[in-house]
Amino acid sequence: MKKGKSSRTLIGSAYLLFALAVFGLMLGLALPTSTEAQSIKLKYGSYGPQSVIDDPILWYVNEVSKRSGTKIEVETYFGGILAKPADCLDAIGTGVYQIGWISPAFTPAKTPIALIPNGTPLIVPTLTVGCKAADELVRTFPPAAAEFEKANVRYLFHTGIWQYDVICTKPIKTLEDIKGLRIRTFGYLSKAWADLGGTPVMVPISEAYDNLQKGSVDGVAISPFSLYKGLRLYEVAKHFTKFDLGCLPTPVLMNMAAFKKLPENVQKVMLELAKEMPEKVDEIISKQELAAIEGMKKDGVNAYELSASDKAKIKEEGKTIVKTVVDDLTSKGVSNAKEAMDIYLSAIQKYSK
Repeated sequence: MKKGKSSRTLIGSAYLLFALAVFGLMLGLALPTSTEAQSIKLKYGSYGPQSVIDDPILWYVNEVSKRSGTKIEVETYFGGILAKPADCLDAIGTGVYQIGWISPAFTPAKTPIALIPNGTPLIVPTLTVGCKAADELVRTFPPAAAEFEKANVRYLFHTGIWQYDVICTKPIKTLEDIKGLRIRTFGYLSKAWADLGGTPVMVPISEAYDNLQKGSVDGVAISPFSLYKGLRLYEVAKHFTKFDLGCLPTPVLMNMAAFKKLPENVQKVMLELAKEMPEKVDEIISKQELAAIEGMKKDGVNAYELSASDKAKIKEEGKTIVKTVVDDLTSKGVSNAKEAMDIYLSAIQKYSK
């Protein structure tokens, strides 16, 4: 009896082990492959329409995927679907979307140091210089990095605006021509325009066409230029002037928790590639912007360019804006505003050589 019972027990155990093996095999087949397990999905958000500002970031993510050997899928959301301009920093920090760029001008209380590069485009000669200088400010001045850390985001690099120029219903061939002209602009550029003799008007870029058509504004300080096509501005404004009002760096951020969850090799590639991005950003954006200017000409827009002496006056105005930004931030309790500005100006000078 004992022997028979033992045999049945052994046979039962064998069946149990076999069943477990089959179940394990089935479970294994149901699990994702190693390639699938390494696949990363990210949401990318922007409050504006898709433009050349976004292109370097999407190129960056794709290049990280190539260099790390890890598949990264990006879902893109443009036009403020996920967050409005003032909410983008919080949206990335809370994980509404994982990666994107922000305009610090919309979050001055939370990002006053980041506002310095964002608010002084007139002193920036090229986008490469601006992105390098803004990057140096974040990496060498702890309060600048702390702004992003407090917002639960990981700073990566800067994308930005190539040059601010003006598309107008009236020809602007010299600085004298801007006197009294109502130009859609914003932020500290509004003060610059007023100092130069014009009348700044604050309207959303999405309403530029209607305002030009109605005559509420005479022109639009625009960049990226490629927006002129989607906004159809060439239909109501037939004059474009190359002002070279300067380049405006904007920080590219990633949700901190999402960044920390990435495999170590992906994190490493992201940070290494970020060092290459100032030149790459300028390369990607400038190529498309130059093509957009030629496109405007083909669409019947007359093109002009200010003289070297007029552009020199604009650069002098840039120094005034620098002081305005420092004074403004200091009056609002940002005690280290001048120190941060000095670091940024020194970096601008260094990278301009």
